[in-house]
Amino acid sequence: MIALHRLGSTCRRVVAGLAVGLLLWGLLLPAASAQQTHTLNIRDGTVYVDGQPLSADQLPDSLDLRGVRANYRFVGIQRPVVELKGRLFVVQDGLRPITEEEVRRQRASVVLGSGGGQARASSSPDGVEAASAPEASHRQYLDAVQRSSRELYERLQRERQMEQNAQNLARTIRLLPEGAERRAQIDTLRAMLEDIFAVKQENRRREIERLQRQIRELQENLQRRAQMRDRMIDRHLRQLIDSTRGR
Repeated sequence: MIALHRLGSTCRRVVAGLAVGLLLWGLLLPAASAQQTHTLNIRDGTVYVDGQPLSADQLPDSLDLRGVRANYRFVGIQRPVVELKGRLFVVQDGLRPITEEEVRRQRASVVLGSGGGQARASSSPDGVEAASAPEASHRQYLDAVQRSSRELYERLQRERQMEQNAQNLARTIRLLPEGAERRAQIDTLRAMLEDIFAVKQENRRREIERLQRQIRELQENLQRRAQMRDRMIDRHLRQLIDSTRGR
């Protein structure tokens, strides 16, 4: 999803976009440019602005676009800045690197990726995003939780989304100049962190209860095995003997 947030106000609307979701912040611009719409698409290592591919000399040499896929739509924004693989690039006569200080000074508008602030890349040939080892492990954990407790699974998903929202707001704050608006956003972020802390505490408590249930089940299973010791050994013995017949 793409969310357009004007830094001078608290209004935010969400529209359909990237499958992974993208948050778009824009500064209040003159009414004359409010209806201008531009697009930026990245696919198969090529960057398209308003449907036209950019040439090599319009891209920084240091930008690696292999596997990166993104779709942006800018409405009423003259100097959009996109974040790709953790770096900021201004969309103007191509793509060029830009610092956060330049963003603040030039009053450019910033596009942020959800969760880590970047358009996510895929290394798989079918375009499906390849997960890192920690991400895959976390995904497996969430799948296990979902099978045992739908409520806990939804709470963990909500916790993750709240963390992403806090990270996105923090980036917005870093791009704001000192003043009343920045202080108000910091107060909002603090309130968000208080809510996140409460949700995390409750989620950890529920996860501990889930683990305790699993431990009890394992202990009960261990006791049953002890009671069936001789029977299990005899069965295993027969299986081993039978498997060696005819050799």
